[in-house]
Amino acid sequence: MTSSRTAPVVSIVTVAHNDRGGLLKGLAALQASTEVPTEMIVVDNGSTDNTAAAVRHAFREVSLVRRDNPLHPLAAANLGAERARAPWLLLLDPGLEPVGDAIRTLVEHAGGNPGHRLYTGRSLIPRRGHAAPSDDGLTVEGAPSLLGTVCLAASLPLEPERLPRLDRAIGGEVPAVTPRMLLAERGFWEDLGGFDERLPAADLSARARARGARPVLVPDAQMVSVAPAPPRRGITTTDLAERMAFAHRHWTPGRSRAAGILLSAAALARSVGGDPWREAWRTRAWWLSPVEAAAEAGPPALPAVPRHLRTVPNQTRP
Repeated sequence: MTSSRTAPVVSIVTVAHNDRGGLLKGLAALQASTEVPTEMIVVDNGSTDNTAAAVRHAFREVSLVRRDNPLHPLAAANLGAERARAPWLLLLDPGLEPVGDAIRTLVEHAGGNPGHRLYTGRSLIPRRGHAAPSDDGLTVEGAPSLLGTVCLAASLPLEPERLPRLDRAIGGEVPAVTPRMLLAERGFWEDLGGFDERLPAADLSARARARGARPVLVPDAQMVSVAPAPPRRGITTTDLAERMAFAHRHWTPGRSRAAGILLSAAALARSVGGDPWREAWRTRAWWLSPVEAAAEAGPPALPAVPRHLRTVPNQTRP
């Protein structure tokens, strides 16, 4: 971490929710692992495990943002990024320990390859019985696609947007990087306006690509997770709303209509199980609308305000 006399080169933003142990380990590892002048910004996103008090006690130099009521994780990342003052912004999940000077590796690669604009490394998880950890696959992803929407709606075991054929040990250009580990010039981040919490995180990379960016995976920039990888989960009502919003913004009208049919069918098929899926089916006219029109109209008043369409669980979204 930088001293008060040294201007930071990298502002590191971490959003934590009830992950005090992993957060403290990660902060200590980051502090000890890099010679790059950094500032650390922690957003305590509604934790109930005394995260804020623990950070204040152990890391007095950390800039702490405390939220009593949790925000959408992407909105919390935006909140932390507003505090950044370094030329580079690095978003990191809590509990990631660098392998070597991973921050320097990322920044030096970015400085030598400025055309990519968005950069990420590899997050690894220890494997029992193996000397070397394995890649958890959570730092890069494919943008939402029509094939992925079909698989999601039909609950098929295929997950094309997880990029199963990508050799992460080789790296290179990728469709999208995730907030698990994301480096960007702060000026470019501000030009993009940060994350749009109404859409999946891949929307940031899609908007960056529209400005000529080529997001890239830097395989030598590695961090090991001190906590288990976030569990995979099935389709949720939030996925419907976010994916539909992405389709409206980035797909052709024909593809967007096809996505609406698929996602409506998914909601209808699951509505027999009751809420929240029954509520999602009832309010489909709202979440099927473009995000700007839906925001202007506001959430439907009856039968209830569908909070599940506006918030997500407090966990990393792969």
